[in-house]
Amino acid sequence: MQKLFKKFNIGNISKKLNELNLEISFSFHREFPKKKLLSRYEFRKRFVKVNSQGGIDGGMCRMITSLVDFSFIRSMVAHRYSTKGPPCYDPPSIFLLDLFRHIDNFKEMSRFWEVLHDKDRGRAYRAYAGISDQDIPCQATFSNFRADIGADLYNKVFHVIVDIFHQLEMISFNILAHDGTLYPTWSRYKGCTHFDDKCRSMTADGAISKIRSQILYRLNHMDEHPLGSEIRVKIQCPEKCFPEDVNIPKVEVFVCKLAFSDGAPTEEQQNTAILLGLKKELGKRGLCINTIRSNLVHINPDADQLTFKCPKIPTDKDAKIGVRRDPKNSAKKQYIFGYNLVLTTSVELNLKLELPVALTNIAGNGDEGKQIITNHKQILDQHECQPKIDLADAKYDSTENYEYLRFVGSIPIIDYNRRNENLSPEKLKERGYDQNGWPFAPCGILCRPNGYEKKHHRLSFCCFKQCKKLKAKPLENLMERYDICQCPHIENSNGFATHRPIDENPRLHNEIPRGSKRYNEVKKIRSASERANSTLKEDLKILEKPRILNQERADILAQIASIVLLLTRAFGFVVRVTTLMRKPKHIRDRKLKPPKIPKSIINIIQLE
Repeated sequence: MQKLFKKFNIGNISKKLNELNLEISFSFHREFPKKKLLSRYEFRKRFVKVNSQGGIDGGMCRMITSLVDFSFIRSMVAHRYSTKGPPCYDPPSIFLLDLFRHIDNFKEMSRFWEVLHDKDRGRAYRAYAGISDQDIPCQATFSNFRADIGADLYNKVFHVIVDIFHQLEMISFNILAHDGTLYPTWSRYKGCTHFDDKCRSMTADGAISKIRSQILYRLNHMDEHPLGSEIRVKIQCPEKCFPEDVNIPKVEVFVCKLAFSDGAPTEEQQNTAILLGLKKELGKRGLCINTIRSNLVHINPDADQLTFKCPKIPTDKDAKIGVRRDPKNSAKKQYIFGYNLVLTTSVELNLKLELPVALTNIAGNGDEGKQIITNHKQILDQHECQPKIDLADAKYDSTENYEYLRFVGSIPIIDYNRRNENLSPEKLKERGYDQNGWPFAPCGILCRPNGYEKKHHRLSFCCFKQCKKLKAKPLENLMERYDICQCPHIENSNGFATHRPIDENPRLHNEIPRGSKRYNEVKKIRSASERANSTLKEDLKILEKPRILNQERADILAQIASIVLLLTRAFGFVVRVTTLMRKPKHIRDRKLKPPKIPKSIINIIQLE
């Protein structure tokens, strides 16, 4: 057992990373166009001490920058820079500072920026990133750097780091767990889920007449409505972007109130009365119109048209509404206006390690079920591997996902979405199989799985002559509807036998039969992806309430969050192993003992 973990102590990891850093440097050799830089990152091998309490002297930032050479980032992003223009900061410097901020749980950039300027507290950060005391970047530099680099390059950096741990044998890609997590945008939802760019300028016919008529009604019914009460004018949304089953909402375009003019009305009040054709009526009563809110962009009195901006457009036009179960009450739904990070986690059962290996960021969660293919292609394009098992919940239960995963040689373990199926006992008997896809024998007894025939791509089921093991009462009930003595299968060794091809029902029938002990053992592993998502929100707090206002920024933040999660978990594992290797042998053997992995899972992933 000790040999399995010995290669993961800090000494052996450091030696392997020396070789990997050289390989990566040779792979990324594009020259950076700018000669003058405001900072200069250089990889330095610093001594990393793991203390007896399992902590790192100097912190996680020191360990990461002392073991991994991030110089490859300079070559990777070189094409985004020009030879012209003023000096810039070295890309690895800004990248690492952004990383340090999240690793050390600085929720706000302003707080981290203050620490960075502090002579003592910011000294280590500046040294690791290659920043001088005189040229400390401002907060806008970080924001501009993220936008200039873009999410695609951040994703490439992420996969370079994934490949490092793949070569260190911390990632095998054998078991992949997929799950999404909703997180909010910094924008406030204003009540419409069907907004688009046209909502900034919409034209409504007959709107001026409607405003005029509502004000005239108030003028003629002064006894029913107080003088200072609001007059809210709403019209039906003129856009045609709503589905057929959605009622078209009304939009507020103009809010005003009537008031005494107190002498000569202002220029604005006069113009409003003229545009609405109410100057004469208001003058008779000595009143004027005070505008409270207006979403009007342009008024065309001759054509009786108004052009207005919809007040229901949020600041973030890329975000969508996502639905999840309320963490405090699972019976209720919770609506989140924002984005959804779909994360794929590689589960290493023998190491008790769960590391992120792919991600996709989307708006809301309407398309979450399709992202399992996107993440899988990311992995196969970037790494030489062969996933054996893919685990996901019912959101990913689609025929397309099953077909793709089986095509690439993986076994899909996805929760079955019953989609309003009738699961009454009578209906199950009528269709011939239960909710897990297990068929019924002619006598009505439920058959049991008897293996998977890979050659024919089908499951085998047998009744195993369960009728002979029934007690008195159940046997009597069976005899009432079926003559066991005349059963043609009673002489067979396993009784009644049948097959269920996977293609017959690719969502329900599985290589590992649903409901079997083996299936339930594998299914338990899926919680690894939920733990990864929970860490991003509750422990690292990167996705708790991020200050993002569009899809591009959300994508970049998702990439950074995944990189931080990968580095902190992987090096945290190295620290734990290093600490345990120093313990007395009897404690070391007990603590480093790998978990008991069911033989059925070992046969699939073929662990050595």
